[in-house]
Amino acid sequence: MTVLRCTAKLLKRLRQPPKLPEPPPADNPLGEWYADIDFIDREPFVLLLNAATGAGMVLPGRAAELRNLHVHAGQQLFKLFMHYRFDLNEYPLAGAEILAWQQPPVYANTRDRSLLGSMNQFKDTAWLHFAHDNRSLPEAASRQWEGLFRHPSFAAPGRRYGYEDWKRPLDLVHARFLAQGAPQPQTQTVH
Repeated sequence: MTVLRCTAKLLKRLRQPPKLPEPPPADNPLGEWYADIDFIDREPFVLLLNAATGAGMVLPGRAAELRNLHVHAGQQLFKLFMHYRFDLNEYPLAGAEILAWQQPPVYANTRDRSLLGSMNQFKDTAWLHFAHDNRSLPEAASRQWEGLFRHPSFAAPGRRYGYEDWKRPLDLVHARFLAQGAPQPQTQTVH
C-alpha cells in the first residue's frame, strides 16, 4: 500500500474530502509520497516527491490521468529506475515499489511543512527543465533525482540541520534499497 499525502488543491481535483483519516503506515519500500498539482500554460501536472529520499516524479494531471495516477506513476518510476540502472533482478525492492503503484494509493493530508517547501522548490526546477528546456516529464523528474534534498531528520541529534545535511535523492534511493536487503553492486578490480 502506497500513501500519497496530497495538498488541498490536489485533493479537491481528486474529488476527495478536505480532511482525510490518518492511514496506516505505508508498506511500499520507499514509503510515503507527497503530491501537488500545478499548471503551466493551462496544462495541469502532478508532482510527486518521496518523503524519505526526495526522489520525484512529474505526471500529467488532467481528469482522465488523475483517475489513473497510480498507473502513470508506476510507468514513470519504471523508466527512472531503468535510466538509473536499478535492475529489477538485482534490486527486488525497486520492483516491489513499482508493484505497489499497481494499486491506487491511499490518499492522506500533508503533515510535514519541510517537505512542502521541498515540493515548491521541485516545482520551480521541474518547470524550468520542462517548459524552458523542452524536456519530457521523466527528464524533468530526473533532475530532482540528481539534485540535492535535505530534511530536518537528516541532522545529527542535538544540532540544527545545515549545509552538510544536503543529500542526493538518487543516493538516498540506492541506500534505502541496500538497507532493506538489496545486494551491493559488483565492481571489478583491474590489476
